[in-house]
Formats: sequence, structure tokens, C-alpha cells
Amino acid sequence: MWFFSSLLRAGSVIFFSLLLGALAMAYVGVEYPGTLDQMLDRASDFKTWLLANSQLETKYNVWVKFLVQEQQFVFMFFVIVMRLALLIIFAMINGLYRWLWDMPPQA
Repeated sequence: MWFFSSLLRAGSVIFFSLLLGALAMAYVGVEYPGTLDQMLDRASDFKTWLLANSQLETKYNVWVKFLVQEQQFVFMFFVIVMRLALLIIFAMINGLYRWLWDMPPQA
């Protein structure tokens, strides 16, 4: 049962980080379109640097160019930020729970 609960917890964190990352990216795109445009430009620069400095053969580099797009880098950034935020929030909730209910009885 412990394995199933930890698997469910990990899956829910991944799902919520993807969902919250998409919502955060949409919010930035609506409220701050210039910032999102700059992020996409930086992602394009990163992709160019990655392809120029990779030691991959040309037959593999073509697939990297074809499959990896700038939007994916920006989305991954938002997902990582949301995963870190969820980690901090869940750690605080867990610490608060342990602090409130695992205190030794007062004499």
C-alpha cells in the first residue's frame, strides 16, 4: 500500500506541476507578452548554442532540430519553477503538520 500511495503522490505532483506550469505560461503570455517574447528569444539562442556546441553527429543533430522547439524550453522552465514551488509548499505543510501533531505533551 505504501508503494501505491507514493506513486499516486508523485504522479499528482507531476500532473499539477504541468497544469500549473501551463497556467503560469498562459498568464505571462496574456499579462506580459513582451516578457514571454524575450523568453522565447532566449530559448532560441539556447537552442542555437546547444546545437552548435553539441558533439552529436549530423544524423542525430537533425532530429534534435526537428523535435526540440523553443516553446518546449520555455514550458519546461515554467514546469520546473512550479515543481519547486510545490516542493516548498508541500514541505511547509508537512513541517507544520509534524509540528502541530507530533509535539510532546506538556507537563
